[in-house]
Amino acid sequence: MIKRRSQRTEKHRKADQSAKQSAEPTQHGIVLHFLTSKSVRETVESVVIAFALAFLFRTFEAEAFVIPTGSMAPTLQGRHQDVDCPMCGNAYRISASQEVDQTTERKRADVVAGECPNCRYWACTNRHLGEDLLKQGYARPFNTGALEVATESSSANGDRIIVSKFAYEFQDPRRWDIFVFRFPGQASRNYIKRLVGLPGDHLMIYHGDIFQTLEEEPSKKEPENVRKRVERKPPDKVRSMAQLVYDNQYHARKLYQAGWPRRWTPWPRTTQPEANGWQADPTHKNFEIAGNGGDTAWLRYQHIVPSFSDWDEVAKAEASGEAARLSPVPQLISDAYAYNSGYVYPPLYRERSYVDAAAMGMHWVGDLMLECEVEIEGEEGALALDLVEGGKHFRCTFDLTTGVAALDIDGTFYDEQGNVSERPVASTPVKGPGTYRLVFANFDDQLLLWVDESLMTFDLPTSYPSLGNDIPKSDAEDGGDLAPVGIGSRGAHIRVGDLQISRDVYYIATSPQMRRSSDYRDGPLAPGNPLLSPNEIDAAMKKVLTDKAMWPEWFAEMNALYFSLQKYPPSEQERDQFMALGDNSPQSKDSRLWATDKTAFYVERELLIGKALVIYWPLTHIHLVR
Repeated sequence: MIKRRSQRTEKHRKADQSAKQSAEPTQHGIVLHFLTSKSVRETVESVVIAFALAFLFRTFEAEAFVIPTGSMAPTLQGRHQDVDCPMCGNAYRISASQEVDQTTERKRADVVAGECPNCRYWACTNRHLGEDLLKQGYARPFNTGALEVATESSSANGDRIIVSKFAYEFQDPRRWDIFVFRFPGQASRNYIKRLVGLPGDHLMIYHGDIFQTLEEEPSKKEPENVRKRVERKPPDKVRSMAQLVYDNQYHARKLYQAGWPRRWTPWPRTTQPEANGWQADPTHKNFEIAGNGGDTAWLRYQHIVPSFSDWDEVAKAEASGEAARLSPVPQLISDAYAYNSGYVYPPLYRERSYVDAAAMGMHWVGDLMLECEVEIEGEEGALALDLVEGGKHFRCTFDLTTGVAALDIDGTFYDEQGNVSERPVASTPVKGPGTYRLVFANFDDQLLLWVDESLMTFDLPTSYPSLGNDIPKSDAEDGGDLAPVGIGSRGAHIRVGDLQISRDVYYIATSPQMRRSSDYRDGPLAPGNPLLSPNEIDAAMKKVLTDKAMWPEWFAEMNALYFSLQKYPPSEQERDQFMALGDNSPQSKDSRLWATDKTAFYVERELLIGKALVIYWPLTHIHLVR
């Protein structure tokens, strides 16, 4: 889920808590406080209200549930650890549901490390057990020197949610709802997933998206030849389901001191800032352009992430005083889930890969979202936000004199029938001097724009047909999918900061027959290609995400799954069927994996329990479930 600046991170809350402790009353004062009649009355009232609420919840068909696992992460979190990255300071969560046997609910292991999604540093969360691992000769998951900067963290239970068991009595379940149901193969067991398939659907999972197929028997055709229509998420679901890729507020100082390139830079990268106009402040968190005339000057993002070996080199170079031998290479943005990086002690087997390859992002994701804060000086010029998918540029351009925003795809636009159409335009508050919070997304073949948290309404539909851009592209001049996010200025004085990039959920088209959760039919990451060691997995993933010459071969032929949600014949009892998928696709046991001889992939209406409404615990995570 995208992190907003209005929400305080765990790191900030801890700092506030520490400050409060220094100002708290003495023990004697605390005792006197709780002995006062007002304190006692408030305590009694709180207990009475709690019982009353519990009674009302049960009476009005609402019930509390605990999320046990991370199959819906980061939307809903199971047992987990909160981690503050010791290198960049980013606060993130890693799954700890592996610690508990889901059948007996007994603790069987400890999570001792996790990888930061921002700087990719592996942090030790239990120094004592980390030292024991190293003594036993396990080189991973810790980088050199990790124990010296250990960030201790204990595991917490999963989110608590309120579920309305009456919701579907008044209205039918809706696509993209988060719902609770009894598992089809074991009706006494409760599951929580996202509802993606409705009765009568003929669905297809392909290239990470959900499609409605427009043919009776699509399974007899190659996936790329099937006529299909993407199922688009509503705007509120787009925001809630977005997965963080990079937050420029958090920088790993040691990494950049060792010579690692910055991700946000003037474009082309070889351009001198003086010629381009974009200048970074000393922190590299904020950028400014003074409003030079002529062509649009671009500031662009490249996904240059350090590997496990790169971090080792940084630590060794710091200790020896010698230059680090680093290998920075731009790569495609992938479906990485730092949440799935929790390393379990004791390890499952020697030199175990620190996480399943699928969990750390082997699939390219082209559906992206840019969030930033823009400060505008003056009333002239234009501001442009740019997202690239499959070599095509999806752009939103603001006229800062009028506030009008226009959308285009490589300079034009298309209607749903594929015909060239007028560009959609909208009146926005982005007019003249001021500070604005902008969010621009390209999800499910639809462009969406928010200004100061308000969704902008365009005069024409902002959805577009399939453009055949499902293979990544890049060249030295354009950058393409290796420089997929940009901010441009044409004659405008602009400051930008608080830059965040997020991606859409990527649903992996896996099945019970596959050895590995992978969409590739061919190449080093194909299910039939065994990869045994962590180094082999690292190398294979890097090759797929960086080798431009092989992209047409690997991405042109992707696996697909088909699901027919048709009602039973009239002679049988009328029973609706629904399809359930988890937001954390690599780690979700959902409809994709239930299609066996003993279990149907669908959920029948009689197994529905209700719709998830709100997370009520922990207090730092309270919000409506979307």
